[in-house]
Parts: sequence; structure tokens; C-alpha cells
Amino acid sequence: MNWWLRQRGALGLLPGALLAFVLGIGVTSGASVVLPAFLGNYAMATELSNFVAIIPSVVVIACLERRMPSVERSAIRRLDARDVILVSGFAILATAVAAGMSLLGPEALLVAARNNLLFCGLALGVWPLIGHRATLVPVFWMIQSMFLGGRSPGDPYPWVIVTEAAHVTHAAVGAAAVFLAGILSLTCFVPRTDR
Repeated sequence: MNWWLRQRGALGLLPGALLAFVLGIGVTSGASVVLPAFLGNYAMATELSNFVAIIPSVVVIACLERRMPSVERSAIRRLDARDVILVSGFAILATAVAAGMSLLGPEALLVAARNNLLFCGLALGVWPLIGHRATLVPVFWMIQSMFLGGRSPGDPYPWVIVTEAAHVTHAAVGAAAVFLAGILSLTCFVPRTDR
């Protein structure tokens, strides 16, 4: 068990990433940037903390990529189930910490918590298909959400989720659904010996 935790980075990589995520969203919350919309009618303001929300999704893929297939094929315990619990638990922990911080600070922290869940779900969902390149999918989603703009000032397209306000219900439900789909994809589509 200890070798598995060390190999996956649970003792060094994950705590460091959580600290970077918390400090990053704490420092950047409340600051926003408006980039030009290339396809939409109106440019959308994007919180800088949304960029920091990509950190946990990159780290969960890095954690999954730190495998030793030759050793793990002979393992008696189910390492694939432990991997799913580790990465999903870390994503939920990061989301809970950001949501807890929103009680003390601006609403942008709640948006960062929701977007963290979305980004982790996207990365975990495509990891069985494209491997370490799965870290690019949340980055692409963040970029397209900024440059597609919105339907009217302050009203992004509903499927974008990233630039929606914290109180928008369909954005929270969409982020949770994407995260659950990512966990399901991770559970079902990767053979046990490949994890």
C-alpha cells in the first residue's frame, strides 16, 4: 500500500497540488479578464480563478500516469479501484475546499469549485482514450469558453458552464454530470492491467 501511495504521488504530488490550488484561487478570486469573442456576439468576463481550477485536473492525470504496469499486473489487491478512489477523492476534496472557502470570500470561489469538478470530469473521461494528453481537454474547454463569447452581455451559452455565475443551477448539474461520467469512463474503459 505504501509503495502504491508513493508511486501515485499521494504523499507529495497531491498535497502540493491542493496547496497550489487553494493559494491560487485565493489570490486570483475577484479578478477577471475579458478576452475578445471570435464567434459569439458578446465577450464574456472570465474569473482568473478559473484558470487555476485546471490544476487539479492536470494533477489527477499525472497521478494516473505514474503507473508501473509490470509490477501492477502481479498485484493481488485491486489497484484499479484504488486509483479511482484516489483521483475522485482528490477532485472532490479540492472542490469541497474551494466551496468552503467561498463561505469566507467572494462568489468566484464557488465558481472555481464547480469548474474544478467539470475539468476533472473531462480529463478523467478522456484519459482511457488518449492517455496523458487528457490534460489538454480541460485547457481546450477553458479556451473555447472564453473565445466563443455569449448570447448577450453576461449570458454565456448554456453548454459552456465555465463562465456561468455561481448561482446558475444547470451549470452545477452539468459539472456534476460530467464528473460522474468521467468516473464511469475511468471505471469501465480501462483494463485492470493498464491501470
